[in-house]
Amino acid sequence: MEELTPEVLFEKLQAEKKTGELLTLPIDFYQAAEKEEKRLELNSTFENKHYLENFKKLLNQLKERRIQKVLIYLAYNKQLPQPIPKEEEDIYNKVKELISGESKVKPSTKIKINIDIPEIITPKGSKIGPFSKGQIVEMEDNSEVEFILQNKIGEII
Repeated sequence: MEELTPEVLFEKLQAEKKTGELLTLPIDFYQAAEKEEKRLELNSTFENKHYLENFKKLLNQLKERRIQKVLIYLAYNKQLPQPIPKEEEDIYNKVKELISGESKVKPSTKIKINIDIPEIITPKGSKIGPFSKGQIVEMEDNSEVEFILQNKIGEII
C-alpha cells in the first residue's frame, strides 16, 4: 500500500468527489491511516502540527464522503465494489440488516423479582440488576433467566 500523506488523501477525496461510484480502497485502508495518524502524533513538532491537522481533516472528509456513498448503495440495493475497507463493509451489512428487518429479535421473558438484590455478575460474566422486590423485568438472555430462576431471585410471569 502506498504511503498515506495529506496529498494522497486529497487525491483520493477529489477522485471520490468526481464520481457517484464508490471507488475501491484496500481492505486495511483505515487501519493504515490510523497507524500513520498515531505515528504523526508521536513525532508531533510545531512544524508538523499543520501537517497532522491536514491529515486528520482530509481523512475525516474522505470517510464522510464514502459513508454517504455506502448509504446510497444501500438505498439502491447495489453491491459494494471490491476491495473495500472492512469498516465500510461492516457499516453496509449492519445497516442492510436493520433495514431489511433481518436483525435477530430475541424473545424476551418477563420475570417478577422476589427479593431486593444489588447488581450482580452471573457465572457467564454478564451483569444483572440492581433489582427491587416486586419489580418486573424483561430479559432476552436465557442464561440470565436461568440464573435468576435457579437462585430463586425471581419467577416467570
